[in-house]
Amino acid sequence: MTPCFITVGGCIVDPPSNAGITAPNMTTYLIIIGLCIISYLLGSIPFGVLIGKMLKGIDIRTTGSGNIGTSNAFRALGPVGGSLVFLADTLKGSIPVLIIAFLVPKLIPIDMKTIAQIAVGICAILGHTYSIFLKFTGGKGVATSFGVIVSMCWYVALICLGIWGIVVLTTKISSVASMTGAIAFPITTYIFFKTNDMPLLIFSIVACLLIIYLHRSNIKRLINGEELKMSTKEKKNVSEFKEQKSEKEEDKK
Repeated sequence: MTPCFITVGGCIVDPPSNAGITAPNMTTYLIIIGLCIISYLLGSIPFGVLIGKMLKGIDIRTTGSGNIGTSNAFRALGPVGGSLVFLADTLKGSIPVLIIAFLVPKLIPIDMKTIAQIAVGICAILGHTYSIFLKFTGGKGVATSFGVIVSMCWYVALICLGIWGIVVLTTKISSVASMTGAIAFPITTYIFFKTNDMPLLIFSIVACLLIIYLHRSNIKRLINGEELKMSTKEKKNVSEFKEQKSEKEEDKK
């Protein structure tokens, strides 16, 4: 099967091979490199922090889990603020991927489409998780990764979203749902594409491992029974988590 991207009418299959394909040249590579840089900068915009300050005059890094992503935004800003953060973070992943699709086949060859989309998608995710505007810290990359996936193949993204929804409704713990959805990504990709699209399959595995790695602090809190639930209304200052971490490090010495 061929990866697809969203339009108003659903999936669009790649045009036939004779539809004005441009052979890769220096301009092609410069366009992709430029879009990778732009994608990283777009991904680096900390919408969670900006929306928190605009709506409630708070820095969500100082409340709840201290994360700038969707879950903590819902906890700190409520449903409106949380939804806005989710939408903004998702678009950070979607827009660069859709731009690549728009440039095919006139400026980017069809056979480079998937790799180019993955390249800009990864840059957007890295921008979100290691933001240049936040001293190379950031979120967990879940919403931005979802934006990348939904723009490359919407049905895989919807299955992962459905699994996330079931787990979050069952456990009320966003980190568990996010990691489960991340694990579902390579599995679902393999079910649909087998090994016919190796770049997409490899990307799904890398994205899954990155999301789990970025949730390592959540995993520790889950083991210790300290992980916050999405329904938690108490605004626990992030300094408490840092204090607990320092105490544990002291115990190890």
